[in-house]
Amino acid sequence: MFEKNLAISDLLDEYAAVLSARHKELLDAYYNQDLSLAEIAAEVGISRQGVRDGIKKAERELFSLEENLHLVQRFFAIRERAEQILADCSAETAIAVRQLLEAAGVTTGEEGVPDGNV
Repeated sequence: MFEKNLAISDLLDEYAAVLSARHKELLDAYYNQDLSLAEIAAEVGISRQGVRDGIKKAERELFSLEENLHLVQRFFAIRERAEQILADCSAETAIAVRQLLEAAGVTTGEEGVPDGNV
């Protein structure tokens, strides 16, 4: 049995639009809905091995996209820098930074720190 790589969820959030419908379905069921391979196989009508192979192929595709485009890596770097700026600035500046982040599509948590949603 293979362990779930939780980084896949971040990659899936960013690159889902370029995956095939089948790959999106398999990854979503496995990583986001936390279904087992057997449950997914029963749901989509293929073998457990077919599900595993599809998930592995989709994972390779996601890692390849990230290796070439670095979108998730850039997002986390921006988020980390935003957290540093928010920690080091006045309340007025923090409000402006939050507004910029929200305009860029980065939602902020309760404390104003970006929460990872793109």
